[in-house]
Amino acid sequence: VGATLPLPLLFAITDPRVKNNARNHMLKRRSFSFMSSDTSAEIQLGGYDPEAIEGRMFLTPSITINDYVVVALSLKYGDTELLEFTPKNPRLRYLPAIMDSGTSCLVIPDSTMSGLLRESPYDKWKALVGDTHHPKTKDTFHLNIAGATFDIGYDDWYLTLSNQSCIQRAPEGFGGILVGDVLFRRYLVLFDLRKYPETVVIGIGKQSPTYKALQPGQEHEAVRKLAAYKRRPLNISDTAPPRYRPPMATDRIPVWNQEETQYFVNLTVGTPRQKFTVIFDTGSSVFGIFTKCIPDAPSYGSCVFGGGAAGGSGLLIEAAIMVLSIAVVFCIAGIVINLWVRRRHDKQEQLARARARGKNPSNSSYGPERLAGYYGAVP
Repeated sequence: VGATLPLPLLFAITDPRVKNNARNHMLKRRSFSFMSSDTSAEIQLGGYDPEAIEGRMFLTPSITINDYVVVALSLKYGDTELLEFTPKNPRLRYLPAIMDSGTSCLVIPDSTMSGLLRESPYDKWKALVGDTHHPKTKDTFHLNIAGATFDIGYDDWYLTLSNQSCIQRAPEGFGGILVGDVLFRRYLVLFDLRKYPETVVIGIGKQSPTYKALQPGQEHEAVRKLAAYKRRPLNISDTAPPRYRPPMATDRIPVWNQEETQYFVNLTVGTPRQKFTVIFDTGSSVFGIFTKCIPDAPSYGSCVFGGGAAGGSGLLIEAAIMVLSIAVVFCIAGIVINLWVRRRHDKQEQLARARARGKNPSNSSYGPERLAGYYGAVP
């Protein structure tokens, strides 16, 4: 009773009320960056490492504070525009695009979005490539985010390991674009929540070809140990908020890149520490762990919630979940029955009012016929 959801992981490790000591390694800045390559990936905590990008870091605000959503103004395949908007008002000529590291591909609408677009972007692209397993054209996607264009080349959107295109239809009812691994493999993306909940800033910078992401198990020094004068001057876009200073990363975490489709991070939870393998997903707002390990997940040990091998403790938790599920089902059934009884009562009352109005009509809900029912005859 009175339980609440725990703080999101990034908020928990940046909580100013928690002491930064040998037991708790706390971050001073509530921001992080993510980048990947064909073979590895990396999370940068506290901001981003300027050495990881070349050129300018493009900055734009997220249009929501609950998801990392940017404005997609255009999506071209080669020279062909896939997002042909019908409204003439420029404020309506965009689609929300979620920067989602948990999505492998570029996910685009398979409909006209209730008339917002002239035709389905996915159908239009498929007509250009023909067979998605053996596309007849190998052009580059050009995604315009808030006025800046980012390229997704053929080597990024076509997965040679599985011999298929990594362009997918958006789920039915989803009103936008999901930007997944196909972008993160060529760009570093900054997620700056220092001003949350007032605003969230998204930064996108092209990866430097000379930067090497950490490999799982590789030892490294914290980025904060680099002297400030050794860093090249910061180059950020003019779209940055007034007096905006980009955050600098203080730690680097290697990420397991499984076949260019999923990202896994190994971590420990609780006392004594228990090892878990989790998916790094910027499209989710919760931190969740399984009660038992996924057998084929890249883990460094057993990860049964409660400690020990899969067995008694796991069964107890499963039983508790089953009891809780049954209780929830009965609760929902009770609510449904209650709503049905109330609706039936309201219908009977409306019928009685209609009959009363037939005898003594009135436009008011509290006319003479209803008052007479409460207080007797009305003069």
